[in-house]
Amino acid sequence: MFFLNLTAGEFLTLLGALGGLITALYLLDRTKRKKVVSTLRFWMPGLTAQEQRRRKRMREPWSLMLQLASLLLLLLAVAQLQWGPRARRARDQVLLLDTSSWTAEATGEGSLLDREKAVARQYLAALPSRDRVLLLRADALATPVTSFTSDRTQLVNAVNASEAGFSALNIDQALSFARQAQSWSGGQPGEIVYIGPRLIPERDLTQPGLSNLRAITVEASRANCGIRNIGVKRGDEDPNSWQATVTLKNYSLERRRVRLQTQFAGTMFAPRVLTLAAGQEVAAEYNFVTDTAGRLVARIAPADDLSSDNQATLELPKLGMLKVAVYTDRPDVLRPLLEANHRLSVKFLPPSEYQAKPAADVMVLDRIGVPQQPKIASLWIEPPTDRLPLALKTVVSDAVVKNWNSETALGAGLHAKEVRVPSAEVFQTFEGDVPVASVPEGPIVVARGSNENHAAIAVVGFDPLDGQLRFEVTTPLLFANLLRWLSPQSFRELDITAGQVGAATVTLDPRESLGHIRVRDESGFAVPFTVRNQTLQLFASRPSIVHIVSDDRERVLSLTLPEVAEFEWKPPVNTAAGMPAASRFVPAAVDLWKWLAVLGGSGLFIEWMLFGRRRGLKWPKSSSPAKSREAQQRETELVSR
Repeated sequence: MFFLNLTAGEFLTLLGALGGLITALYLLDRTKRKKVVSTLRFWMPGLTAQEQRRRKRMREPWSLMLQLASLLLLLLAVAQLQWGPRARRARDQVLLLDTSSWTAEATGEGSLLDREKAVARQYLAALPSRDRVLLLRADALATPVTSFTSDRTQLVNAVNASEAGFSALNIDQALSFARQAQSWSGGQPGEIVYIGPRLIPERDLTQPGLSNLRAITVEASRANCGIRNIGVKRGDEDPNSWQATVTLKNYSLERRRVRLQTQFAGTMFAPRVLTLAAGQEVAAEYNFVTDTAGRLVARIAPADDLSSDNQATLELPKLGMLKVAVYTDRPDVLRPLLEANHRLSVKFLPPSEYQAKPAADVMVLDRIGVPQQPKIASLWIEPPTDRLPLALKTVVSDAVVKNWNSETALGAGLHAKEVRVPSAEVFQTFEGDVPVASVPEGPIVVARGSNENHAAIAVVGFDPLDGQLRFEVTTPLLFANLLRWLSPQSFRELDITAGQVGAATVTLDPRESLGHIRVRDESGFAVPFTVRNQTLQLFASRPSIVHIVSDDRERVLSLTLPEVAEFEWKPPVNTAAGMPAASRFVPAAVDLWKWLAVLGGSGLFIEWMLFGRRRGLKWPKSSSPAKSREAQQRETELVSR
């Protein structure tokens, strides 16, 4: 038994002061009364005797007792007397509702999440009304839905509005957040109650030490075999070829036999029947050729309890070839070099048919000057000194290339050995120009980016197809690098993957520049990422399409498949399990102030009914005018105490 509003000292002080005041008023009672006597002859002695008798005893002691008892009850109500131990007062509970991908599993009574909601409502209904609850939805992220509140309607509505997510449960993060929330609440910490199937994506788990943890398990059947990912990339031999890999995994505890059906742009591939042991992962490969865009769909049958990973879809773009217009008077020399690349569509034209903007993506100007600057990206090979697109510094003979700019993609693979050129034009460079190859006198291969005045250009100040240079490995590499720089989208390697929501990792190529990597979602917004040991890591809590673009490569991650956990979380030994006993929900501290206030008020009313009306104020009756003066003199009124 304890007080909430007053301390014991404050209560006794108020009781003593008010009780003493009421008792003093009773002891000093000098209420006037009317006495009718026949004569005043013997009145004074009688009056003295009457006063002495009144000092010996208290008049109306039962009235005093009722008032003191009522005062005691009202003060107990003001102090808010609690019956029971103080430790069982209102507590702050945290309810972790599992909304991971497994909660979408179908059961005979709806979904697994529907069963969790029923358990959560049962738990909330049994809690003491004064307990506050914070609701957390737990999947890969711990998301608070409500603040600490005792409003059961708000909590039940939040539970009913919960939906199954696509990511797996991160129980470490959820428990850590719950513990911090209880430390910030300012109230008496209660339990942290987890409701769900206890399935996590990792076997090893670092659990925080929680003595107030309770786990209410809602069992999942785990009868699921689903698509884990689809990987698609362009073929190396044919520009219109694709290589696709569909990976399946059996998450159930029994062997399963599934039928994999795959189609592209409405064309069905031959179905494959696969048998997977418990926990086994199998990859199916497809090679197909197409020159159109379309949708690649993979589907498994028969359907199982978790249908969200039974189908995956990828949008494949149309593979375009780089159109190159070559203005030259020696097509037989350039044809072996350019037509060897199957991603190029080359058209050879005489210099007399030059156009500033031909029907091409890139033009090659072989040892010619032009009357008008190109309006598309252009590659110049040893242009005449009087028609140079760049400022000429000098012309050198028998030059040796001493430096290749290997820090950029333009110089990739061009640092193997020194290259000797019979004659070379040395250019004057300015801010923004990229020197690719240099001799002691200056750069002889320069790239300049596009701006509002001109398109991108690359100038080679010597003839790489003259003499022994045409047989050097450097020559085709130089041309490939320059064309890739002029039109990076045509040479960019494209990898498209349908993966699982959650953490995604991408292994980068060693030659990819980390400073040029850009990661965007389908809306164009930047996606946070980290790179460690040539591995890019990012996280998506919901289905999303992420584009990872570097200098010469683009990866499209279609993170639309659910992240399905496959390991069971083992709670610590001291964790309470199941729904608490009914006795734990009964509050040991009962609030009595309402009853005490009613009893105190009733006591005062009874005291007034029994004694108060007799002490009411009575006015003396006025004398009748018909009475004679003699009669009035015979009746003397004396008011004494």
